[in-house]
Amino acid sequence: MNLPTKAMFQRFPHEQLLAAPETTAEDIQTQRATGTHFMAAIGRGVFWSLGASDIAIVPGAHGLGGLVFTARIRPIRNGGRLDHASLMAVMVSLNGADLIDITARELARGTDHATITDVYIDQLGRALLALDYDGNEPLNPHYWH
Repeated sequence: MNLPTKAMFQRFPHEQLLAAPETTAEDIQTQRATGTHFMAAIGRGVFWSLGASDIAIVPGAHGLGGLVFTARIRPIRNGGRLDHASLMAVMVSLNGADLIDITARELARGTDHATITDVYIDQLGRALLALDYDGNEPLNPHYWH
């Protein structure tokens, strides 16, 4: 299991990246299994398309398991897309409803790029691909509504 990078720690609270002190070994094993399941559902092609690196299995935003990685996505500034990609930290987390939440934050500025909630596992790849878009909105409407 890779460790989250320093830049990711700056953008996501440490509670989301590290197990809480009261976390049991069974909880950690479940979180690790969830992260591994997410990696398989996303697939190499989606990771490649996003220019993903520094992939790490983490407890996630809700402590139920997740995945965090660095992606290269063109951010929106002043109502339009920049001409070049910026590094973004992407957190994929299991929520209490057994659905998936996705948050993308620009590393340089610490600003939220997009948040997608209540994604089913079979929609995960499409939701992540929707983050990388050339239009003036954060998500590609052809991939995500």
